[in-house]
Amino acid sequence: MKTSHLKPNQRVIITRKDGSRPPRLGTFLRRDGRMAVFYIDEFVGMRGEDDKGITTISINSQEFEVTAEDKR
Repeated sequence: MKTSHLKPNQRVIITRKDGSRPPRLGTFLRRDGRMAVFYIDEFVGMRGEDDKGITTISINSQEFEVTAEDKR
């Protein structure tokens, strides 16, 4: 799914296409230039109690597939 089809606060599943990591559940926040910004559920609090689990993925990345959770 292209990030242009995602809506802010939409639940998503992020999967590495090579299968090297398990799928991650998260929430799409916004596009920021050529990056897509997500909250990843498993990453919340990893670097301290104030860590919100925010991560970015390049929109041009061919390594990840982003799917809306309700379309799974």
